Amino acid sequence: MLKIIKAKTDHKPEWYKRYRKQPVTLFKKAWVWSEAEEKLYAKLCIGNILHLCSGYSELGDQRIDINPDVQPSIVADVHYLPIRDQAFDTIIIDPPWHGPKNWMKWEQMVKEMIRVTRKRIILILGNLIYILPKPFILKEVYIVKKISPQVKLVYVWEREEKSTITDYITE
Repeated sequence: MLKIIKAKTDHKPEWYKRYRKQPVTLFKKAWVWSEAEEKLYAKLCIGNILHLCSGYSELGDQRIDINPDVQPSIVADVHYLPIRDQAFDTIIIDPPWHGPKNWMKWEQMVKEMIRVTRKRIILILGNLIYILPKPFILKEVYIVKKISPQVKLVYVWEREEKSTITDYITE
């Protein structure tokens, strides 16, 4: 059974309402997913959902963003999550495209995602794959092609069965 949790709020700017109906994702200071794209992502999620770098999206039981203006459930840096180990069945993340200064912390962000996820990580990127280490294995890849030249790659990673976080912690 698909479980979509949406918190209705009035904090979205006027441009969000206009662009949300567009068939193409538009890149602005804070861009949004189209409705069809968000429905696909919701179908890929299982159990309780933590949405990292959520922006204005309402997808997820808890939404984390570093920008308090988008009114997430929790204001936090994705590299240091204030969440207990394996607290969520699914994490979905479409990381910001701010360039090399953020991607230098890729390893720290991945460690945090693995730490707080029980079952599935959905990673949405517009570029080549970044490998997630064990205990997660790649299950599915989707290519989301837009009318524009933009292509997004959606990776669905699942935790290997019968593994716990302590199985992979090394000194």
